[in-house]
Amino acid sequence: MKRRTAIKLSLISLASSYAMAYDKSKIVNTIKMKKKDPEKPEKGELKHTPDITVGEVDAKGYISVEVNVGQEGIIHPSTEDHWIYKIELYANGEKVAQVDLEPSISRGYLATKVKKNGLNELRAISCCNLHGDWENVLKV
Repeated sequence: MKRRTAIKLSLISLASSYAMAYDKSKIVNTIKMKKKDPEKPEKGELKHTPDITVGEVDAKGYISVEVNVGQEGIIHPSTEDHWIYKIELYANGEKVAQVDLEPSISRGYLATKVKKNGLNELRAISCCNLHGDWENVLKV
């Protein structure tokens, strides 16, 4: 490939990724939120709280970890004006994964593999553009 062609392709790729980026002005709440009553969460709280699922240990010592935003069958919406824009996953306090999501075309989901040896805790944070940041912790 010629240098000129490579530069053109790089610029096209950069322009298209910039065009796909969501409007950051729509993120109006970044406050860390908590359930009012953890024993009896409300539907709105369940909708925003990440659900962490852990699979079996593979041959290399890693476990599958999935994070879905929403609990008890209540899934968070994904519209142009209300969506989960980011999910972070921490293992023993260290960030191991992050996904940035676009409105309307994606929904709150993250999947990765995490080394099982020495793992005590997984923490997921889901960030809603309107209703703030919601956390869930799973002891492993």
